[in-house]
Amino acid sequence: MGYKTISLSDEAYETLASLKRKGESFTDVILRLCSKTAKKPLKGFAGFWNMTDEEEKKIFGEVSELWSKYEEGLLGHRFSSSIIEKQTRSS
Repeated sequence: MGYKTISLSDEAYETLASLKRKGESFTDVILRLCSKTAKKPLKGFAGFWNMTDEEEKKIFGEVSELWSKYEEGLLGHRFSSSIIEKQTRSS
């Protein structure tokens, strides 16, 4: 088994150390914590959030604004028929 050196902030180190059980190495702690992470696909969460129409408009509006900034920064212009804009307008 190989080893890698990583850097942690003092806060991260203290947090990790506080999670360490008797006889556990830091590697053991990290592997234990990572194994608890759900490996459920993102689509498995569909329908769990019942957002209001107001929340939906706000979210799509913000995404549309960020997408427009991305388009302008990357391409030098904005597409007028963005999918997100169409979604926002139809709501």
